[in-house]
Order: sequence, then C-alpha cells, then structure tokens
Amino acid sequence: MTAAAGPAARWLRPLRTSPTADVRLVCFPHAGGAASVYRRWLPHLPDAYELWAVQYPGREDRVGEPHPSGLGELSRQIAFALQWAADKPYALFGHSMGAVVAYETCRHLALLGLPQPRRLIVSGSPPPAEAAAACRAEADTPPQWLDTPDLTTTETATLATRTLTADLALLTDYRPTTGPPLSVPLTSVRGTDDHDLSQDTDRAWHTVTDNTAEARLLDGGHFGCFTHPRTAVRDIAYAVT
Repeated sequence: MTAAAGPAARWLRPLRTSPTADVRLVCFPHAGGAASVYRRWLPHLPDAYELWAVQYPGREDRVGEPHPSGLGELSRQIAFALQWAADKPYALFGHSMGAVVAYETCRHLALLGLPQPRRLIVSGSPPPAEAAAACRAEADTPPQWLDTPDLTTTETATLATRTLTADLALLTDYRPTTGPPLSVPLTSVRGTDDHDLSQDTDRAWHTVTDNTAEARLLDGGHFGCFTHPRTAVRDIAYAVT
C-alpha cells in the first residue's frame, strides 16, 4: 500500500511508504498539533519502517472540518480507519494528548475485533485517567505537558490556540473506556527534563496492559521527541523491534 485507502484516506497521512518496509509506525499528534509535525523524523527513520501520521479534524488539510466532539468517538473512528493500514505489522506512537488518543484507539481496535498493533508507545503524558483529571483540575491553566511548541506568526498562533482549546475540551470531558487491560506490549516514554512526569508515570501506564511493558527516557524536555529527533527515532524504532 503506497497511500491510505478507503476511510483511512480521511484519517491517515502516509509520510513515507516502502514495499520493503517491515513495520508501519502510525503516530498521533499532541494537543494543538497535526500530522506534519512528524515529518521531522523522516531523515532519521530506518529503512525498515514506514511512517504514517493521524490527521485529526480541524487542522491542516482538514482545517474546514469541525473539531472532534469527543475523544472516545475520535478514537473509534481512527480505529475503524486503521484496518485499511493493517496490511503489514504496525505500531502506534502517541505524544502528549496523542498518547491518550492512541491508547483509546487500541481499546476500540479490540472492541471492533480489528488487527492489533505490534506495540503501543505512549510519550509525554500521564496515563488516561490522570491526564483527564489534570485537565479538569487545571481547566484555566493547561498542564505543562499539553503546551504547544513556540509559534512563529500571529495567524499560526491564533489557529493553533483555537485548535488547542478544542483539544483541551476533549480531554476535560474525556472519561477512559472501562474494561480489561490491553493485550498489546507497551512502552512508556518521557523526556529526561520533563519534570511533570516520573517513574510513577511509567508504572501507572504499565498497569493498562496485561502484556509486557517497559519504560524509556529520551533526551530533552516535554517535546524532546521533536527537538532531538535523531535519538528519539532511534529509541522508538528499537522499542518496536
């Protein structure tokens, strides 16, 4: 598959495809973010990996669409679309809000009886219940792990602020899906200088699966996976192997 097909074309952006790649890495953006943020990984990605990114409504080429009305429904639709991208082994990576969306997507994949990812990698976020509680408790001042990177123009800042506000509303209203633990292996990732997260964060994430779980540290702060792309991609690719 060289392009997203069927409903996947609405939700997934193939940033690099290859018929000889062994694994398809599907990435979920942070709050206020979009699929293109993962383009900075391309120069560092091993040949064995394809790189795809989820495009949420309300940004980039979907800017004219309404923002999602609920995180659960958003995740369900992404899960449904992923069946058109499961023609080879794949893994999910989500950063910040994207970690929670990726987790819920795994939940819906299981509920829909669809092929499961090889691994779920969650980065820069507390686990689902804690993330939602933090947003409700700090509704007027978003926690640091949800901040967006520096913005360069007033127009970009205005659009990103509107998108970030909508994404924060998703998390504020979010209630994690209940049910048995996930059955997929999990890797939790946090930056060495991301002081809002800790080993307790890793341990809490590891309780959401009954499969194997591991923790990894990446260089940098909350956005270390983007500010240090070479080492981040190396460690993430190693986790999927």
